[in-house]
Amino acid sequence: MRKMKMLAALCLAGTMAASLAACSGGSGNATTAATTAATTAAVTEATTKGETTAEAVTEAAKKEYGPIFSDLEKDGKLKVGIIGNSPTFCFHMLEDGKDVLTGFEVAGMYEMAKRLSDYMGREITVEFYESDFTGCMSALQAGQVHFVTRLSPTDERKQTWLFTDVYHKSNECYVAKKDNIDSEKFTGTLKGVTVCGSMGSIDITMTRHLYPDAEIQELSNTPDLLMSVKNGKSDLACMNAVSAAMAVAANDDLAVVDKLTWEPTDEFDKGCGLCMAYGNEDFAEWASGFFADIKAEGLWDQMQSDAAAQLDQKALEEFIVK
Repeated sequence: MRKMKMLAALCLAGTMAASLAACSGGSGNATTAATTAATTAAVTEATTKGETTAEAVTEAAKKEYGPIFSDLEKDGKLKVGIIGNSPTFCFHMLEDGKDVLTGFEVAGMYEMAKRLSDYMGREITVEFYESDFTGCMSALQAGQVHFVTRLSPTDERKQTWLFTDVYHKSNECYVAKKDNIDSEKFTGTLKGVTVCGSMGSIDITMTRHLYPDAEIQELSNTPDLLMSVKNGKSDLACMNAVSAAMAVAANDDLAVVDKLTWEPTDEFDKGCGLCMAYGNEDFAEWASGFFADIKAEGLWDQMQSDAAAQLDQKALEEFIVK
């Protein structure tokens, strides 16, 4: 009889694991090899002790959660470091008289929390820590956030940090004073040209790669970049195409230097992913599956379209440099 109960327990646990994998969709593929191994070990442990309940198996498997999943299991708060002032990724606008954080990355994080709630069987909410690159990375190092969005997985960064699969790529542009866009200096290796970009961004890394003789300045945010160009401290400001378009629309004396525009390549600019501490391989795999799912569903493109439509005069005014 005891042997039959043990066999029944093994069958029950196997059925549970198969059901979870089948019902969770692409995001559910974050049930990693470690979690699968944990489930197998849990079954063995439970049956050895004569514990045949699903609860015993589930509790034993949870012991193998990485830090992020463990935190979510405890308090249900997904703590997100997000680089602000970046339309259409992350920006502020008025909604019913209140200042709210919005953008397609913000919408993506809310959708992530919704699907995590389904996946974990408990309510998951989002807490945003909005700052510049330095502030977000400091928060990550201090354990104040679970991950930072929109960072390029360079080889150097991957020595220290774990990344999800790339979830976004965008064209990059150089902005200059309108009366300087045809300058002969903007050719070759940009020798003698001062280029500013956001601190820690792929813009800076790519500029150093493409234009090794350029003089680089790293600043905090897009308005600071535009101010640097306007007051003559920098010749060019490098930023994503959306920010460049808004900057030009808001400032009549600025323009995009079309001949310097570049597109991301797999060889160097690998796009951007979520950056987190090692040890969270289970969450990184789940999050990669999440982004694959919402892209396949067309939801990611819809979020970007919605964010572009949300941009109001207040958001545009953030790019006006006087």
